[in-house]
Amino acid sequence: MFAKPSSFIVVITILVVTLLATIGTATAASGTFRDDDGNVHEWNIEGIAAVGITRGCNPPTGDLYCPGASVTRGQMAAFMRRAFNIPPSGTDYFIDDDDSIFEGDINTVAEAGITRGCNPPANDRFCPDGKVTRGQMAAFLSRMFDYPASSTDYFTDDDGSIFEADINSIAQANVTRGCNPPANDLYCPSGLVKRDQMASFLARALGIDPIEPTAPILGEGYGTGDDVVAMNLPNVPVIIEFSHNGSSNFAVISRDKSLDWIDLLVNEIGNYAGTRPMQFAANEPVAALEITADGAWTYKIWRLSDELEQSCQVSGTGESVVRITDFKNTSGTATLTHNGSSNFAIWAWAGTSRDLLVNEIGAYSGTVVVSTGSTAWDITADGDWTIDC
Repeated sequence: MFAKPSSFIVVITILVVTLLATIGTATAASGTFRDDDGNVHEWNIEGIAAVGITRGCNPPTGDLYCPGASVTRGQMAAFMRRAFNIPPSGTDYFIDDDDSIFEGDINTVAEAGITRGCNPPANDRFCPDGKVTRGQMAAFLSRMFDYPASSTDYFTDDDGSIFEADINSIAQANVTRGCNPPANDLYCPSGLVKRDQMASFLARALGIDPIEPTAPILGEGYGTGDDVVAMNLPNVPVIIEFSHNGSSNFAVISRDKSLDWIDLLVNEIGNYAGTRPMQFAANEPVAALEITADGAWTYKIWRLSDELEQSCQVSGTGESVVRITDFKNTSGTATLTHNGSSNFAIWAWAGTSRDLLVNEIGAYSGTVVVSTGSTAWDITADGDWTIDC
């Protein structure tokens, strides 16, 4: 039986803690891969990606995870080999994997005793392209971790399965929770394991903390005092997050390649923290930011398309940009509130056009009409605000 090295847990802990300390609290959600946003397993996918267990499904780019694809036995071998950093094997255990990109991984996990082949009793074949069932997954994990046998029968649909003992062992270890939430009295042993489910199996088994995904950052920077910062952005709508720590005027103007004025993004006195829309209107690529400040400032930029989509109710404080799904395909009404003392205004963007929903001073409470397609909302406020659709 291959023993899990104690150094592995240490490495996992250091990597996860380090990453969690650096990803911050940005509200955007996209993460390492572009195709798993909103998936129930996304946080575990981020967790196993952070420690190098997965590299995506579209090499060499590696920006897709293919969460709904079934896991092959070859892929499973690669998952296992990376998870344990098992030394490579010099033995060729199987006759049917010579053309597989996973042959090295397959021989490695075979030498470690994690797999026994796919054609007992000969077991000279691995079937690298064969799909892994949930029952087989239980056997892989049970061998890998040498889980103790369980006297409890956790599920009603695995009686007679050759993997029943393995299934109960991983259930006892809390690696699986069944396949029919919330009852979870079924395991679906013949069901195929999807790549997103695989992430959760491995994360639970290895004790890898789930990681909240964050948006890919297009640009970020910092400085002190007045400056002009060059931009090199794709010509798509983006959100820019600013902070300022000072006592005087903080203003940011976006300018084009000729340094002509595009928009006044921020104009406040003293400390500031908020997000603003940029390049939302047609033909407004930003080439530079002119910053006026008396203190330290930071900025961070990500695509509007990577911002977390929300459904009413939505709330926040100060200047913000939010994506709301309720009006994608229909018009409707929204009730807005604000408890600040200064300007409260909301522009609702539908593509490159926008509607002014409210523009008042001080506290506000009212209901407004929202046009179809109004998915990006630009909020100016100095207090707490709410949107209830």
